[in-house]
Amino acid sequence: MAMIYEYDYLVIGSGIAGLVYALQVSKYGKVAVVTKSSINDCNTDHAQGGIAAAIDTLDSFEAHIEDTYQAGAGLGKRKVISEIISSGPKLIQYLIDLGTDFTRRDPNYDICLENLSLTMEGGHTRRRIAYAADSTGHQIMETLIAQCISNPNIQIYEYCIAVDLITQHHIVQDEGFIPGISCWGAYILDIKDNRVDIIKSRKTMLATGGAAQIYAPDTNPKVATGDGMAMARLAGARLANMEFVQFHPTAFWSPDGETFLISESLRGEGAVLRLLDGSTFMEKYHPQGNLAPRDIVSRAIDTELKKRGDKYCYLDATNVPAEHLLRHFPSINNMLKAKGIDFTKDPIPVAPAAHYFCGGVLSTIEGITDIHNLFVAGEVACCGLHGANRLASNSLLEALVMAYKAGNHPSNLEEVSFPSIPEWELIGEFNENEWVVISHNREIIGTIMQGYAGIRRSRRLLKYALSRLENIYNEINNFYQHNSVRKEVVETRNMAIIAISVVRSALMRKESRGAHFLVDNPERDDEHYKHDTII
Repeated sequence: MAMIYEYDYLVIGSGIAGLVYALQVSKYGKVAVVTKSSINDCNTDHAQGGIAAAIDTLDSFEAHIEDTYQAGAGLGKRKVISEIISSGPKLIQYLIDLGTDFTRRDPNYDICLENLSLTMEGGHTRRRIAYAADSTGHQIMETLIAQCISNPNIQIYEYCIAVDLITQHHIVQDEGFIPGISCWGAYILDIKDNRVDIIKSRKTMLATGGAAQIYAPDTNPKVATGDGMAMARLAGARLANMEFVQFHPTAFWSPDGETFLISESLRGEGAVLRLLDGSTFMEKYHPQGNLAPRDIVSRAIDTELKKRGDKYCYLDATNVPAEHLLRHFPSINNMLKAKGIDFTKDPIPVAPAAHYFCGGVLSTIEGITDIHNLFVAGEVACCGLHGANRLASNSLLEALVMAYKAGNHPSNLEEVSFPSIPEWELIGEFNENEWVVISHNREIIGTIMQGYAGIRRSRRLLKYALSRLENIYNEINNFYQHNSVRKEVVETRNMAIIAISVVRSALMRKESRGAHFLVDNPERDDEHYKHDTII
């Protein structure tokens, strides 16, 4: 039998954004954190590089702001950029106070902002990336999870997936209309019991991360299927700048297709990109060479590989002292060793892979959306920081600042009266035979997006992709409407919705800017397209 729970706050997603918000609002009431896998299975846990912040005396907020604006190809909001970047040092100190152990300049002294070791990454003009070896996200998650588990006001629901936000769409408005769109929680599928419960909440935070699973290959965990973006879109929220999907230039390449991230910090410490014949090439594409912004490096690699018919190039770190490599990059060393590569002696085969969504649910810097009582933070959101391309290591910074601001927003204290919320309508049995056929659509979406909406795009192929994707969505949605709900069905529905949103947005932008490169219009057009794409 379905359960009905009532909390003050519902957090959907368990990365840095979700857990920081949960910790902040736990001061005011009871919090439910819902995550569709284990609590640490999220993009944050996979983040190797670190958090960008102007901490060093040789750095400045102004320099970090300018680097962010330039990397975003002139589409970022200067006021938003300024506010997030100026909040960075204070909130890194917040993580330190919670117990995060960042790598120190001098290990003999206590951890503090002045003693943080800082590294360099692409697009930055200063060393400003605070890190914890090469598993920064994992270290942050360990700290936040420990804090949440020990907090009596926070209840964690693992292996539960949000199916739909509860809004006016579900309510029988027999006492008169409730104007606008409000969120009163979500329908939650308990994956193990195949039961759809109701979690009612005064405020709901979507912190579900990105949607790189709509591409193949990608650098994200399997959970990154765009659930929050899709649910917000279905509920009536606007999405912004969905065409700007960032490809990480250096994902490990192997013939079996198994990929993982090779941190940009490796290039920050001196590693060099080379073609298979050993020649370098990045100096031809940008003054910053190997440390150019990500969109430029990914496009350069893609161009060189297509020119030669190669599937990968090399990231060569053999010029960096071995002791430094092993101390700074222990996780990467372990992953490469498992593949038979000693990166102190051998170059690493790499190729670009889908990595990060610069767009998302349209919101303010405090995470406020079109839908009343609904917050967003982190990669699911588009608040105006990244513009057309994200500057390296600004992602954890954005998630941290947005979630903290959302968690301290005065509207969290508002009283909310709940309408009568109907139980989830159970529809028949699950048709396994039909699903076997439809389930292939998940792989097909990845193939279509990689081939037709990847690093280089053409309008002809985008239109073809849109037609294919709309047919796939109709097929999945028809199955969803006529069968009992399952996690795989919800995820595939969400992936189709986001894939369509990316392609539609890409067709609306008839220029090349940041992470969106259109072969039909390879130049930037500030006169006609220096604005956001809203759907």
